[in-house]
Order: sequence, then structure tokens, then C-alpha cells
Amino acid sequence: MATDDPADMAARLEQLEKDLRDLRLRLALLEKQLDPRSEHPSDRTAVREKVAYDWQA
Repeated sequence: MATDDPADMAARLEQLEKDLRDLRLRLALLEKQLDPRSEHPSDRTAVREKVAYDWQA
């Protein structure tokens, strides 16, 4: 079980803060990979056809 030694707690806190920084960096990299997704061609066609239909109505 963990002790209440301030040095141990400080080292653990420092490690947890480092882990948190690493996780935030990894999350940012993953979000960047997902960001430039382009629109699927069938979605673009469906929107174009709906706009044309709405305009004709």
C-alpha cells in the first residue's frame, strides 16, 4: 500500500502529470488525423439533389 511520505507522493504526482501531458498529446494527434476527412461523394450528391428538389417545390 502507498505510504504518506511526501517525497513518494510528489514523485507519483509528477508521474501522473507527465502521463496526463502524454495522453493530451496523443489525443491531439488522433484528432488531427481525423480532422481532414473529406465528404463522401454520395453525401455531396444527395445534398445537391435535395437542394434542387427544394428549389423546384
